[in-house]
Amino acid sequence: MNDGKWWLACAMMRRPAILALCGVLAGCASAPSGSEPPSLSDFAASELGVSAYKSASADLNGDGVDEIILRADAPEWCGSGGCTLFVLEKAGSTFRLVSRTTVTQLPIRLLDTKTNGWRDLSVGAHGGGVMEARNAQLRFDGNAYPGNPTIPPATPISQPSGTILIR
Repeated sequence: MNDGKWWLACAMMRRPAILALCGVLAGCASAPSGSEPPSLSDFAASELGVSAYKSASADLNGDGVDEIILRADAPEWCGSGGCTLFVLEKAGSTFRLVSRTTVTQLPIRLLDTKTNGWRDLSVGAHGGGVMEARNAQLRFDGNAYPGNPTIPPATPISQPSGTILIR
């Protein structure tokens, strides 16, 4: 793979051993197993099965530690209505899945409002049975954000204001 396209082969593979091999082919040295906490990309690949994504971080629950907002960007996680959005919380040396919301469209916004101590999010919602493009407000219910932005408890929001996290 000396044609400079080793990264393409790596991006298409999800198994940790293959990713390690790709790192060696790229000339990158990896740390010995167990010496460092898993990176977001390691966690996404091994625990969520997500190989391609866009992500942002923001303190959603006011504890001073940023949570990770990760939107899958791979065919196995996307359909006519959009792609799956994951909210992850740092848990020691790894991450904990807070919620998974299917059929989300961009942009993903951090709203100024809070519900149950967590910041509300806004996602695009159209396709997959929603005829007119709209934005949906996702409120934290004490355990997770809604699993689908096209049905309650997610609610339509006409003009969301807040910070765009993922475009």
